[in-house]
Amino acid sequence: MNPATRAAVAGARRSPRRLLLTGLAVLVATVFAAGAVLLTATLREDLTDGASSLPDGATFAVEAGGSHGGSTAAAAATTAVVDRLGAVPGVSAVSASRSGPVPVVAGGASGSWMLTTDPMTGPLHDLAPVTAGSLPADPGEALLGAGTAERTGLGPGDTVGIGDRTLTVAGVVPARSEYGDLLVVPDGDPAAAGLYGTRIAVAGSPDPAALTATPGVTQVRTADEQRAADLASASASANALLAGLSVFVALALVAAAVVVASTFRIVLARRARELALLRCVGASRGQVTRSVLAEAALTGLVAGLAGALVAVAGGWAALAAAGAAGADVPALSVPWGRLAGCVLLAVVVTVLAALAPARAAGRTPPVVALGAADATGARAPRAWVRLPLAGAALVLAVVTAAAGIDAGEPLLGTAAAALSGMLVFAALVVTGPFVVSGAAALVAPAVARRAPGRIAVANARRMSRRTAAMTTVLSLGVGLTAALLVGVAGASADARASIERNYPADIVVFPGPGEQDVPALAARLDAAPELTARAERGTVLVDPVPGADPVAVRTVVVREAGDASVTFTAELREQTESAVGTVRGIGLGLVGVTLFVAVVGVGVTLALSVSERTREIALLRTVGLSRAGARRAVAAEAALAGAVAAVLGVVLGGVYGVLALQATGIGSVTGLPVGQLAGVAAGVVAVAVVSSVGPMRRAGRIELAHGVVA
Repeated sequence: MNPATRAAVAGARRSPRRLLLTGLAVLVATVFAAGAVLLTATLREDLTDGASSLPDGATFAVEAGGSHGGSTAAAAATTAVVDRLGAVPGVSAVSASRSGPVPVVAGGASGSWMLTTDPMTGPLHDLAPVTAGSLPADPGEALLGAGTAERTGLGPGDTVGIGDRTLTVAGVVPARSEYGDLLVVPDGDPAAAGLYGTRIAVAGSPDPAALTATPGVTQVRTADEQRAADLASASASANALLAGLSVFVALALVAAAVVVASTFRIVLARRARELALLRCVGASRGQVTRSVLAEAALTGLVAGLAGALVAVAGGWAALAAAGAAGADVPALSVPWGRLAGCVLLAVVVTVLAALAPARAAGRTPPVVALGAADATGARAPRAWVRLPLAGAALVLAVVTAAAGIDAGEPLLGTAAAALSGMLVFAALVVTGPFVVSGAAALVAPAVARRAPGRIAVANARRMSRRTAAMTTVLSLGVGLTAALLVGVAGASADARASIERNYPADIVVFPGPGEQDVPALAARLDAAPELTARAERGTVLVDPVPGADPVAVRTVVVREAGDASVTFTAELREQTESAVGTVRGIGLGLVGVTLFVAVVGVGVTLALSVSERTREIALLRTVGLSRAGARRAVAAEAALAGAVAAVLGVVLGGVYGVLALQATGIGSVTGLPVGQLAGVAAGVVAVAVVSSVGPMRRAGRIELAHGVVA
C-alpha cells in the first residue's frame, strides 16, 4: 500500500462521519437492491412450495381435448374421458377439477365469487383440514374459504345462491391462495358445469401407454414431470419480477452515483492542501488518484455491507410483523451469494462515481500546500465540452422517442421511451451547471431584497456544479413520479371510458351457451318489479328501479339469469379503480426509492458544503448576518435546488408520461393530473428544505471566530 493510500485509509478511520456521509446514498440504494433480491428469492421459495395445482396423491397428469373449455359440451367431454381413465387397469382414482368466477347471492356478500371443485376425499383431494363444520356429505353442500367466512360472517348451516340453486355451507376450509371470495363444491356438482377445467389428475400405478391410448387423451406426464414444469413457470414469474425491479434498482444506483461524485468532489476540494502536501513529500499523481479510489472502494464496501444487513433485518422484521398480525407469510429466504453481488455492485458504483474527482485530485499541484485551498466546485464548467455532448444526447433522445412511437409494439415503445428519457437525463447532468446558473439569475431579482436569498443565489451561481448535482438527482425522482402519475391517469381514464362504453347500464347480462333468445331473457328480467331491462346488441341491460333493495335486485337478477353471465357495473368500476390504485401505489413506492436517494443527496451535499464554507459563513456573521439568517440562507439554497428540480421533473416527466401512453397504446390523456403534479412539485421543494435542517442548524452554530482562523 503506497503512502498516499495509507494516508487516505487513516483519514477515513479518523473521520468516520465523512465516510458515512459520502456513502449514505449508496447505502440507501444497496438496501433497495438487496431488498429486491430478498423479495424475489422469498417469492420463488414460496412459489416452489405451492407452484403446482396437482394433488400430492397424483401419479400422472393428463391433458384431454376440450378439457379446458367452459362450455357444457366441454364438461361432458371431460366427464367421458374421466370415466374412461377410471376403467384403465391400475388407476385407483381420477379427478378433473374445474374453477372460475360465478355470481353468488349471499345477502350483503353477493357478487362474483371463485368456485372450484375438489374430490373432498381419497388420494386426489387437495384440501386442508376443515376448521369449522365438516366435509359435504349430501348433494347441494359446499365448503367456504376461511378468508371468505371471516369477511362475510357466513359459516356452517348458512346458504348461498348460485343461479337457480341454493347451496348449504357444510364447513370452512383454509385455502392455499384466496384473493377473493371462495366456494368449493364436490367434483361433478352442476354448479361447476360451465367452468373452465384444469388438467386431469390420476392416482395409482397404471401403464402410461394405456393412459395415452385412452380416447380423448392428448398428453400424459408423470406427476414429477408436471410439478417440475409448474415450478419452472413459477420461477419465470419470479425472474420477471426481479427484472422489473432491476430497472428501478438501476435508477436508484444512477442517482446514488451522481450524489457520490458530487460529495467526493466537495470532500476532495476541502482536502486539497492535504493532497498537495502528499505531493510535496513525493507522492505521484497516480498514487494520489489511487488513494482516492481506495477510499471510494472502502466507502462502497462499508455502505454495501451495511445496506445488505439493513435489508435482511428489515425483511425479517416485516415478515415477523405480518405474521404477528395474523397473515400467512413465508419464511425469509436469504441468498447470500446474490447479496454479496449487491455489495460488490455498491463498491463498483462508488469507485466509478469517484473516478473523475480522483483524477482531478491527482492533478492537485504541490504549490497548493503553501496557501488556503479553494473549492474546486467554484471552477466554471467548460461549455465547449458540455454543450456539444448535451446537444448530441438530446438529438438521440428525440430520434429514439420518435422510433418508439412508430414501433407499433408496446414493449419496444416502452423501451424506446425509457431510453430516450435516460438520454435526456444524461443531457441534464451535462448541462446542469448552466441550468442552475440560469435559474439562479432568473430568481435573483425576486430575492435581492433579503440577505439569505442573495447568499443562496450567489452560492448557486458560484458553485453551480455542486448545486446541479442536487438538482439533477431530484429531477430524476420527480420526473419518474410525474411520468407515472400521467401514465396511470391516462390508463385510468381509458379504462373508465371503456366501462362506460361497454357497460351502459347498472347490470349487464351476457346470455350463456344455452340462452339464445335475448328478448325473452330481457322480458323475464323486466317483469320483475325491482328491475327495468332491455335487449341491446345481443346483451340485456338492466337497471334497478329507484328505491329498490340492492340485495333483492341481486337475488332476482342472478335467479332469472340462469346460466347467463352477470356483470355488476359498479363492482367492475370498483375493481378497476382498485387495480389502478394498486399499480399507482407500487409504482410510487418503487420510484420513491430513487427520490429518497436524491433527498439524501441534498442533505449530504448541503452538510458537506456548510462544512466547506465555515470560514465564509463566519465572515458573513462578522459583517452582520444573524444565526437565523445563516440558517435561512442554507434553506433557501435547498429550496432553489428543489424548485428547479420540480419544474424540470414535472415538465419532462409529463412529456414522457404522454409519450409512453402513445407508444404503448394503453390509454390517452384527455386532461393531465394537474393537481397531483402540483402537489408533487410543492412536496419536493418542502422535502428538500426539510432535508437541509441538519446543515441549517450547523450553519447557525458557526462562531464569528472561525472567520479569522484558517
